[in-house]
Amino acid sequence: MTKYLALVLLVACGGPAERPGNMNDSGNTGGDGNGSNSDGCPDEAKSVYVVDQNNQFSRFDPPTQMFTDLGKLTCPASGTPFSMGVDRTATAYVLYSSGELFRVDTTAAGLPCTKTAWSSVNLRQFGMGFSSDAAGGSTDTLFIAGGTGPTQPTSTLAKVPLSTFQAQGVGGVQGWPELTGTGNAELWGFFPDASSPKIVKIDKTNGMALQTFPLTIAGMPTAWAFAFWGGDFWVFLKKGSESSTTIYQYDAVTGAMKGTKAAPGRTIVGAGVSTCAPVIL
Repeated sequence: MTKYLALVLLVACGGPAERPGNMNDSGNTGGDGNGSNSDGCPDEAKSVYVVDQNNQFSRFDPPTQMFTDLGKLTCPASGTPFSMGVDRTATAYVLYSSGELFRVDTTAAGLPCTKTAWSSVNLRQFGMGFSSDAAGGSTDTLFIAGGTGPTQPTSTLAKVPLSTFQAQGVGGVQGWPELTGTGNAELWGFFPDASSPKIVKIDKTNGMALQTFPLTIAGMPTAWAFAFWGGDFWVFLKKGSESSTTIYQYDAVTGAMKGTKAAPGRTIVGAGVSTCAPVIL
């Protein structure tokens, strides 16, 4: 199983942060050219990573809209990839449909997987994203939103300390979002829906919607992922009978769509970006 299921009325609200770059703009990720950065982030942590339903793990470059395939995940999971988050060391956390959560070293050959201590019956499937603890800060927190399955009308928002992998409930969310955080200490959700999809800014203290951007990409969602990079939101979405994912770029200040691009041969079910990624270009 992937995120291949019919969703009914996933409701919510949201809105963005800083400035953007266009679909084909080139941008600086903030490195100094030798992998050593004043912000303490390795260059690898400033990229967007995606995972396909067939375990293909890739790096996505927003300025060029190009993918670099890094290999296939070989995590010993009983399911298929479901969602993903990436921390400030460029370590990816990949959730499988079975409810198993794996740590993946994106910088090592073979993309080695290590199963985490995560275990939860009530939070078996969820969207996730890291959000910095303070705007421009050097520490962050993993947030998840989910439950037993994406057909539920509400999901549980929780934060997960990586030292224990014990979820700490924060509140409830109306709908079932895929999450992304920012270096501005914000948390955003993409709420797929057949008729009223949205991007929502989520209050990290209680799960309430703070700002909402309605989207004009209605259609039955079958596979999706979400990321923030360079002042823009990036929605990876496959709808209905479509054969592959389409990438949608949205301005994180106005919510306006800035462009779309097909991703032939890819069914993307997870995207992760750390809080090291640029907030503005």
